[in-house]
Amino acid sequence: MGIKYLNRFLMDNCSKKSIKKCHLSALKKKRFVIDASIYMYKFKGENALMEHMYLFISILKHYEIEPIFVFDGKPPAEKKEILIKRRMDKLDAEQKYMEIQKQFENETNEEKKQDLLASMDTLKKQFITIKDEDIKKVKELLESYGVVYYVSPGEADQYCAHLIKQNIADGCISDDMDMFLYDCKMIVRHISLLNHTIVIYDCCKILNDLKLSRRLFCEIMVLSGTDYNLNMETSLYESIRWYYEYIKYLEKYTLDKNVTPPLTYYVWLIKNTKYIKDYGKLLKTYQMFQLEHYSYNDVVVDNNKPMIDMEKLKEILYPEGFIFVM
Repeated sequence: MGIKYLNRFLMDNCSKKSIKKCHLSALKKKRFVIDASIYMYKFKGENALMEHMYLFISILKHYEIEPIFVFDGKPPAEKKEILIKRRMDKLDAEQKYMEIQKQFENETNEEKKQDLLASMDTLKKQFITIKDEDIKKVKELLESYGVVYYVSPGEADQYCAHLIKQNIADGCISDDMDMFLYDCKMIVRHISLLNHTIVIYDCCKILNDLKLSRRLFCEIMVLSGTDYNLNMETSLYESIRWYYEYIKYLEKYTLDKNVTPPLTYYVWLIKNTKYIKDYGKLLKTYQMFQLEHYSYNDVVVDNNKPMIDMEKLKEILYPEGFIFVM
């Protein structure tokens, strides 16, 4: 999900001060927005949606980290292409799963059966769907556990970025690489519910390491391909290669002491290469990551933390196999 190879690029080009693995306790007393769908898919894929969601929240509360969950609203028209692709990929994975299941039923060799089971497990995670009932149950869990949540008017990641921009949250907990395009201050990834470890990405330090402005970083990443502009015939490393050529142009431009403003990265590419195939679509996608294009209402967070409804919490978790000791 998001920009292909971006994480590898950041790990290879940024310092350990910018991207660091640490314990969850490093986030004590901070407030984080969380894209609910990412963890719902993850936990449902582990066959433990409610159990792991409860554990996730409990761990955050233990370290005095305040979560704010954000649910997706209506997806934008620009995401139609990726949603269709995901639907087709799920159908393909489900078909392969059923074919392997038939092989498994007819297989007598135990070693081969174990290999088939492993393949089935991998494929099963690829056609997971989140149903309305799943969302309803998670929302009820959050309400009873005293956790604030919002339903975004559109994409959850955009609303998460909006809450950070309003200084309502210190950062975002998300494994979606598209979050790096929204000018978030801090992004937390790779949470381990077992070891209580995380990887913190300090976005200001990352930009300093890369010697990029926020605008240029966003332009390069959007050009490389996001969930909103598939089939661009571009890639991250090719976009970076052209960026270095663009830097040479800027250096020469400075030496020549030009009075007129220099060309922007996209305009320079259009004038000097055939790399950009659809400038209109590219520009529209870029604008989708600029929060000023969205008219969200200001959010006021009540500093009085919601109360935990223990009876309701028990009612929700008993059917999931939880046992409460008095």
